[in-house]
Amino acid sequence: MNRSDYRRAFDAVQFSADFEGRTLKRLARVAGQTEKENLKMNVHHMRRGAVLAAVLAAVLIVSAAAAIVLLTPKEVAQNLEDPALAAAFESEGALALNQTITSEGQAFTLTGLVSGEGLSDFTQDVDTAHTYAVVAVANEDGSPVGETVSTMCMTPLISGYEPGKVNAWTLGGGYSSFKKDGVAYYLMDCTGSLDLFADHTVYLAFYQGDIPSRDTFATAADGSISFTDNVTGPRALFTLPLDAADADPVAAAQLLADCGIDG
Repeated sequence: MNRSDYRRAFDAVQFSADFEGRTLKRLARVAGQTEKENLKMNVHHMRRGAVLAAVLAAVLIVSAAAAIVLLTPKEVAQNLEDPALAAAFESEGALALNQTITSEGQAFTLTGLVSGEGLSDFTQDVDTAHTYAVVAVANEDGSPVGETVSTMCMTPLISGYEPGKVNAWTLGGGYSSFKKDGVAYYLMDCTGSLDLFADHTVYLAFYQGDIPSRDTFATAADGSISFTDNVTGPRALFTLPLDAADADPVAAAQLLADCGIDG
């Protein structure tokens, strides 16, 4: 059964108005019991089929978020009508990550990353390397994401550099986004290959707000970066698994200079 058939079959099931509340309460009581306790259920007046249906429905409700099937980075690029980038996400140099961070009822999943020259049909400076990253945003309860996702920011950050100096804005970056099947997808594009900074910790931040500042991010003595207590709302700070062998400090310094950044 494909995803559409599955959804139609599930939507066709009719439950009483208080079914979900009663089911979740029962599951909570069951979860609190030890293995030595015997759960006694009075099913004298219930048919076996009805019991099975109730159990299956309860499992589906509790695992709604887990059942969400995310688009691959290739499919995200295809939805944005960028076949060249779709192919790049399938190339040997692309990273399939699937890192998930949950925050305030939302699940942020960094699904893929790729860097290189001429990877997108929309890149005019084909001789300049760009980095592309895809993040999917879904509600943990499986419900469709709301309009608040349109206020989210997505930016790379690099340890040892002030977030206000080196970020998506100063690196000439931007993003495209769309929603499909209740999930929001973001595709970030920034100038330069983040691999050049692989001898540092390279982050990808996702949050509600604006250009990174000291109110948004704190930099520790060792150069590591974290959100400050001023940041509210769902947020995620991913650490990119880059290979330190790909670092090129000279090229990294030149990239910052070309972008007008005083490193």
